[in-house]
Amino acid sequence: MAEWQGTARIRAVGRWSVLELAGEIDLAAVPEVEELLARLMVQEQPAVVVDLIEVTFFDCTLLGLLSRGRTRVLGAGGSFDVLCIRPWSLKLLRVAGLLEVFRPVASLADLADLDALGGRRHRGARA
Repeated sequence: MAEWQGTARIRAVGRWSVLELAGEIDLAAVPEVEELLARLMVQEQPAVVVDLIEVTFFDCTLLGLLSRGRTRVLGAGGSFDVLCIRPWSLKLLRVAGLLEVFRPVASLADLADLDALGGRRHRGARA
């Protein structure tokens, strides 16, 4: 299998645990991304944000991983959000039927605004 050439890191920003991804996310990236995402899910009521802003390519392997991660985080009473701004990636989410599921936002500031307005969209039974 080819080695993944992208980057992934976890950082804490306020109440959020942010998984920042960059580069091309395909089958070669899944083991590392999956391991990092699993680290974020061990917290009680995790507040997970996956940042796709610097991702230049992703395919259905990432979408499946994100879907599984979202289900697990919501099941633990946490929140799961996606940062995504590139038109092609938003189109891919829409074509896959996941745009309304993930409801991506452009920045952590947008999430803070939603919190302030009581708009936590990803909590509850909509898993």
